[in-house]
Amino acid sequence: MPRILGLAAALLLTWPAQAAAPADPAALAAASPLTREALARLRADVDTLHDPALKAATADALFNPATCVAHRAHLTDADRQAIADRLVAEGLADPADTPEGLIAGLFPALPGDGGPCPHLPQPLAAAPGGNAGSHHSWPGGLAVHEAFNAQSARDFAAAYRTLDGADLDGQDDLITAAPLWHDWAKALLFVWRPDGGLPPEISLGGHGDAGDFRTGAHHILGLAEAMARRLPADLIIVQACAHQAPERGRPDRLVHWLRAAAIIARVDPVAAGYLATAPSGGLTLPGLAAGAEPMATAVPRWWSACLIHAQSDHNWVYAEPAIEDADALLRQLAPRFGIDTANPAQYAWSYRHPVLSRLGAARIQSLAARGGLEAVAQALIPMRAQGVF
Repeated sequence: MPRILGLAAALLLTWPAQAAAPADPAALAAASPLTREALARLRADVDTLHDPALKAATADALFNPATCVAHRAHLTDADRQAIADRLVAEGLADPADTPEGLIAGLFPALPGDGGPCPHLPQPLAAAPGGNAGSHHSWPGGLAVHEAFNAQSARDFAAAYRTLDGADLDGQDDLITAAPLWHDWAKALLFVWRPDGGLPPEISLGGHGDAGDFRTGAHHILGLAEAMARRLPADLIIVQACAHQAPERGRPDRLVHWLRAAAIIARVDPVAAGYLATAPSGGLTLPGLAAGAEPMATAVPRWWSACLIHAQSDHNWVYAEPAIEDADALLRQLAPRFGIDTANPAQYAWSYRHPVLSRLGAARIQSLAARGGLEAVAQALIPMRAQGVF
């Protein structure tokens, strides 16, 4: 019997490749147990929100396939150009950031563009968690990434309460909602191409006297969307903390990010409460003490949630090496399954994306760590037999 099973496995590994499947990221995500579990967790997270308006807005943004992209409503070509010009003039964007240009990077094509309710170009559930070669870069990866970060935020909050004695009463909505909103714009930007690839991402935030404040456009556009939907100011500040928390007396990085988002959302960030006028005449974060003293006495009401959100957004530390390892392993195994690595569309849609959407990069990495390349191959054999790829 073992010999028969071995022969069957050998035959399976030499089966000819299937034709490249039609590009249907939504179907791949819907078939993924990882994505379905992640979406269920995100729904449960939304259900815990106390603020009815925030709960409704968050549920709409994550789960309504017809949700309106608020910061793009009624936007004309002249409006787009004016926004881009102002970002460049204020040192918050580089007009030559990508070959496609700043306008394309800021305003990817949307169904209903220019009207009262532009829609996302793809279901959020089908979006990747990162751009090409980055973490969770498969259909449904965004939901997995968001669910992980949301769980991390809750776990950090519980640890600070239990082990450090932190009083986080009144901050639960901020701690829960910030990770759910932070990466929302990846569904707007990282739209699947026919060859299975993804577009490049521009950077926003510019430079300042204190350094390089550039960050991925998804961060700034997510803030712009939250602003356009008039979400609470404290939440938007906490959302801005994702990529790096502010330092005492040195809020420049977050100030740049919030300024850029407000320009895109066409709102006054001071009037809305996202920023405040500093004694020097510049802008700062509301509630932070003036000056650069490390022991400033002012503690903003959003401070603890900000620091927790900055920590919880670090799933990429594990997930980036995981996808690098998984991609290398899958490419090495492709010939054994008759997959042509030189055909990008076939490789992506008939092999890479289906496998990663079912197993995830971390699972593939861990299989190889325990049993080498053959352990990964053994996990792929039943998937091939079931027609997953």
